[in-house]
Amino acid sequence: MATKYKEMVKAATLTGTAATYYTAPVLTYAAIHAVSANNPTAGAVTVNVYKVPTSAAADGTTRLASKIVPAGRPMQFPELVNHKLEPGTQIYADGNGCSLNISGIEYVPE
Repeated sequence: MATKYKEMVKAATLTGTAATYYTAPVLTYAAIHAVSANNPTAGAVTVNVYKVPTSAAADGTTRLASKIVPAGRPMQFPELVNHKLEPGTQIYADGNGCSLNISGIEYVPE
């Protein structure tokens, strides 16, 4: 078995439309350990994070968190910690102009 800590999403600049920022690799399980978003813009921005299984979409049924991030401020997303991802599961996010960081662990069973 192999376990490694990973920066799943590294300072990705989000857009206004949900996009994929991480996919659990084939035969690999993952867990989220920390999530933060930073808003360098002049106005508050709503950041949404989705956990999307294979063949599903980023929508209200797959959204894990939605927070308003104030202008010029970072914000943590503790409610995402310990969410597990099966192989092929994707993390989508949106939040026009904000940056997103997600760290966690990947596990490959023998």
